[in-house]
Amino acid sequence: MGNKRVKVTLLAVTLFVFACLLGCASNASSAASSSDASASSAPASEAASSAEAATSEASASEAVTSEAAEGEAAAAKEGDSPYMVELPASGYPKEGRYVDSVQELSKLYSHAEKDAANAEANAPRQYTDRNGFLVQPVPSDDLGWNNTYLNADNRGCTSCHTLEDALMSLPTYHRIIFFGYNTEQSYQNCVACHSDSYSGHHLADAIHTLHMSSKVFTDTEDGDCQSCHYINYKTGEFDRWDEVKYNLYKGITDVAAEEVKVDLSYDQTTLTPKENRFFKTTRDEPSEWLVDDENIDQSIFDNWAITVDGDCENGFTMTLPEMIEKFGTKTQVMKMDCTINGVGQATIMQSEVTGIPVSEIIKEAKPKEGANILSPIGSDGYDYAQMSLEWLEANDALIITEMDGETLAPTQGYPCMIWVYNTSGGNFTKHISNLTFMTVDEESVNSQLYVGQFTDDRTEEIYSKPNSGILNYPTGTVFKDQVGKPIHLEGFADAWDEPIKKIEYSFDHGETWTTLDTPDNDSKLWTYWRMDFTPEEAGAYLLTIRTTSTTPEGQDRVCQYDTQFLMNVES
Repeated sequence: MGNKRVKVTLLAVTLFVFACLLGCASNASSAASSSDASASSAPASEAASSAEAATSEASASEAVTSEAAEGEAAAAKEGDSPYMVELPASGYPKEGRYVDSVQELSKLYSHAEKDAANAEANAPRQYTDRNGFLVQPVPSDDLGWNNTYLNADNRGCTSCHTLEDALMSLPTYHRIIFFGYNTEQSYQNCVACHSDSYSGHHLADAIHTLHMSSKVFTDTEDGDCQSCHYINYKTGEFDRWDEVKYNLYKGITDVAAEEVKVDLSYDQTTLTPKENRFFKTTRDEPSEWLVDDENIDQSIFDNWAITVDGDCENGFTMTLPEMIEKFGTKTQVMKMDCTINGVGQATIMQSEVTGIPVSEIIKEAKPKEGANILSPIGSDGYDYAQMSLEWLEANDALIITEMDGETLAPTQGYPCMIWVYNTSGGNFTKHISNLTFMTVDEESVNSQLYVGQFTDDRTEEIYSKPNSGILNYPTGTVFKDQVGKPIHLEGFADAWDEPIKKIEYSFDHGETWTTLDTPDNDSKLWTYWRMDFTPEEAGAYLLTIRTTSTTPEGQDRVCQYDTQFLMNVES
């Protein structure tokens, strides 16, 4: 986490005071008991001391008192303090009333120099990420406020580790996602999956237990609740730090919409370069994965068989070459947007794919009367991607074997995978071994159709639909020598089965907006936007993106969270 956290909590101070009071009370009690015991055991004859002896004792007592006073004064001059916490020396006189030495303050206290020194001492950290980008997650400010008073460099999901490393270090198996785009992966990619609306494995339970029981977090890194949370001063709620931090930081330059220099455009045809495709692990043993894209075993394709079974009249088993020969292939541009793609995350891509039309397979199999579901089942046992026959036919489902004119890569599901328009990647089963027809009641027909409907447990609202993000840079990127020059950003907007109506951009924390309308938008494809932003001076800039889609009922849907992207512009 960088610098150690200084933790002087109310509880610690209270306990310290209590201990001191107990100690003082104990000492006083002991002294009183000793005095009483001495008095009661003294011989009666000692009560008749002479006046000369009394005078001598009085003189001795005064001498002791005088010596004690001199000792206390000397100790005070040496810096001893009656207070529990010894603060750094200010140079201000340690005796007398503070108000009586005001003339000394101007000699030792500073303003600009003090602020500048603190800003330098608490400057935000910079580092080079794994994609080679220089990143500064926290904006610089003239006071060093963000690190001095917010401890900003030591807070948030990725202040200690990458999300990828955290998942791989868990004590039990967890599926892993690696981005191909340059976006930083963070907790946003965990929210939808770890919700009551999907897995039921609550994110808060796992995160809190793992962190607070980790000696690395609590002892080595001095982590506590505020490492991941911000205590809202209005409500007392523990907000997620990464959702509020940009509203707390100092040093961000706001630019109103009428003043900002941006050029915007979009299309729906941009394809994802091969190197930018994301990767997600399957459910079988890692030793069995097909992940070597440079060495594709052709025999696997030639011998791969798919069994069509279940509630159909004409079940069959065919190899992929046999299916291609019988049913033919079709090529079309399609998107894959993972069902748990979090706010501003990059679990998305668009490709030109070639595959076997599922509609032809349905015709050949002859579903039984009442059969309404086809379940694509993977060789790894993945079997929760059921879709209705009507949905599959209406959305041109393909069993794909090629991407962008090349054999489907092992990291993308070689030798075959199902893709469906208007549907999330959660239904895109890899390594298909079975296509099973099923009959379910009408209420359950869409129970495994994933179109971004999962919720955030904190709000109980749909989490990231519609969604948007920046794909060519991680947030916090440092742009050197870019003052007065355009910074080129590229990103996406998508809402799975809903068309995008508009994308709005703000450079002043959402006070004013620049709107990019997207008329006649096709929900089957992503909306790929481009921006050229020209900063007129050095500093930190925050791009906020708000996206609106159109529901099947014709209503506007706005994501409950805006996407936020920090830029650090240097001269």
